[in-house]
Amino acid sequence: MPQSPNLTKEQKEKLSLLEPQLKACIKYAELDKAKNITTQIQNLLRPTGHETRLLQAKNWLYETAMQADNLTFAKLGFEGTIKKSSDNTRLNLEATSLLAICYLREQNIKKARELIIKAVKNINNITSDNRRKQFHQRLLERLEEESILVGLIDKTSPLLNIEDVDKETILLIMTKTESQILLEMGNALPKKAINLLIEVRETYQHQLPAPDKKFLPPPLTEDTKEELGKRASSALKHVAWKALCNPDNDIYKAWSQGLSVVYDKKYITGAIVASFNSVSISATMIAASAAALAIKFGAEVFCETFAPKSMMIDKKEKS
Repeated sequence: MPQSPNLTKEQKEKLSLLEPQLKACIKYAELDKAKNITTQIQNLLRPTGHETRLLQAKNWLYETAMQADNLTFAKLGFEGTIKKSSDNTRLNLEATSLLAICYLREQNIKKARELIIKAVKNINNITSDNRRKQFHQRLLERLEEESILVGLIDKTSPLLNIEDVDKETILLIMTKTESQILLEMGNALPKKAINLLIEVRETYQHQLPAPDKKFLPPPLTEDTKEELGKRASSALKHVAWKALCNPDNDIYKAWSQGLSVVYDKKYITGAIVASFNSVSISATMIAASAAALAIKFGAEVFCETFAPKSMMIDKKEKS
């Protein structure tokens, strides 16, 4: 790609407003808003040939589409970025990694595996040990989260019953600590989820040169139930967080003000049940554990702790 001219002062000022707005769309899965902002960025950058900066913005758009479950749009977009960028660039690596997640969500494990292998090989080209470690940890943890989500999906089981979930939620709140709730969540993960998690981990690890294996976080196994619970609770933010934590949401407004009606009316439990049912997650204890953790944490801590983050690493992030 030819060298682009320096950005003008006007372009920099407008991008300093538009790019953060676009990145914020990811955690709220605001696809229409992301499309509108991306169009503005395109109109700003394309006339001056800043295609790399534009591709970065489009990756944020496609990641928003992925979070909004518009996987067809996301896949086409990431495939376009891969074709337009060199294998040894951050843009290509990020698009490849996120495309792998799209295929995981579709349960196309074969295609996801191919892309994971390609992404890991690209990470191996990074010369900085610290930055390479950062990419490996971010990508593997996200792949493990997605594996857990896929493993929890069961389209043959009946939908969650809010009364059953609420009953278990109250019991957990009254009798269990946070660590014990995470342990319950880990115990409730189906074998399918654990097997897929292990398969993804092994696929990933086999591509690494021996010295880089130390960069990976400890493996999650059936014996590490609390750690499995932590990763599961982190994974579930991709499903339930936006139902509880959007500042424009009436539930969030009441919850953040400490109004007891949120709990009395089962609003939190109901939001989680509705979110889980929409993606065919039907494990009562998983839903109850998620609701119990949300209620124990409270709105501010829960929404900050479990906010979905872009998998893409900002160049300004410390390695």
